[in-house]
Amino acid sequence: MFLLPVLLGFSFSAMIKEFLEYGLTMIDVKIAANRRWQGLNASENFLTQFNNPSSSLLGTINAIYDGWGNGFNTATTPLWVSELVPSKSRGRHVAIEGNLIAFGIVIAYYFNIGMTYASGPVQWRLVIAAQLIIIIFQVVWTMMLPESPRWLTAHGRHEEAIHVLTQLTGKNIKHDDASVLKQKKNIDDAIALERADGPWKFSECFRNGPLKIRRRFIYVICLQAMQQLSGINVLVYYMPHTLTTDVGMDYRTSLHVGAGLANTYWVFSFIGVFWLDRMGRRQPLIWGAVVCGLCFLLAGILQASPSSARAKASLTFFFLYEAVFAIGWLPIPWLYGPEIMPLRHRTHSAALSAASDWIFNYLIVQITPISISNIRWKTYIIFFVFNIFFALMIWLYYPETSGRTLEEMDTLFMGDNDRLVVIDKTGRLLPGFRSYMNRTDNPEMADEVTNRSSASEEKRETWEVHAEKNPV
Repeated sequence: MFLLPVLLGFSFSAMIKEFLEYGLTMIDVKIAANRRWQGLNASENFLTQFNNPSSSLLGTINAIYDGWGNGFNTATTPLWVSELVPSKSRGRHVAIEGNLIAFGIVIAYYFNIGMTYASGPVQWRLVIAAQLIIIIFQVVWTMMLPESPRWLTAHGRHEEAIHVLTQLTGKNIKHDDASVLKQKKNIDDAIALERADGPWKFSECFRNGPLKIRRRFIYVICLQAMQQLSGINVLVYYMPHTLTTDVGMDYRTSLHVGAGLANTYWVFSFIGVFWLDRMGRRQPLIWGAVVCGLCFLLAGILQASPSSARAKASLTFFFLYEAVFAIGWLPIPWLYGPEIMPLRHRTHSAALSAASDWIFNYLIVQITPISISNIRWKTYIIFFVFNIFFALMIWLYYPETSGRTLEEMDTLFMGDNDRLVVIDKTGRLLPGFRSYMNRTDNPEMADEVTNRSSASEEKRETWEVHAEKNPV
């Protein structure tokens, strides 16, 4: 009686939660854009799953409501973090979120192992109830976090925005400190420029304009889809199934090996926490996709001629895949969207990119068992092709965003940078699309920044005209 409503509920919610998260975050009222409220609302929605799921209708409603909460969480958290932290550590902070996701997978695997020793309703009730600990912590912790200064400024709460910026800048910093006022002015100017176009309309997602908004939406939606189509959930979801069918392990042993993969995923995600801001965004994505693709290729070749030894050898490449994926492809797709989008479109792009992630997550989860059952090792060859194609797309079209403030991202799409391909004829990234990390340490980069500063002064005059006509 319990299995069918759960399957229906979660399948149904998986398909529509993307539209819920998208629609609700698009509502043009303050509460829908408030980062902290969305976090609290997500926690409240998660709590509903602890109702009695024995009713088919109630189980379905709870699953849908839980999907709503999960949609808020996945769309809001990277956005909120990106707006709160300085450019030099933005990658590290979003990578921490990815690290915690990986740690959650580890916990889930060990819960799975533990529940194989139990029987009856406790097998599913304890797993669900244990989530209360994390959810309650999230509710309490979210209430203590500051609101985004960009959101506060956009809604006319300037004193609160300055107060938050002061707290984020450092200890013993006063509200009238030059660095605080400079950050506030940059935010004011950016918002004034964005408001010059009037109220936000959904049709703006499909219009390029001088800021290339349509191109940016395509970038973030496609990058999130690439994350899922790279094949990570083939391993996260179905590793025990693969090990029992292709390698011949018993179920409990396959769970332990799956837990080992999850631990590898988690441990290597720490590399992104400490090094992502130094590595940038493009290189971990490009080389990560190449290595992940080769892992699938070699695993597929080994499993093409079935034998116990070959199947077990293919596990080496599954472990390598999870290690490499955790470094770049785990955090960067969640980070890239909030980075490159202007504040006017940031919430909407976060919702659309999260929707893209869950839609393709659902697609992979549904087709993988069918694919493995019918074409077996050729499934891995498909993901090899996907990954190599994704590496090529990142190399050709995606600019580097590390080191820039959120207000500086528009320079990636204006003036000399108004071009689709971001590399020159030699395959090297063009100067205007390179990292701003350590910008004063590199003479070439220092000249570029000086030139951009001069150009920014010219733009500032235009922005001030917009600000006078459209006060924040």
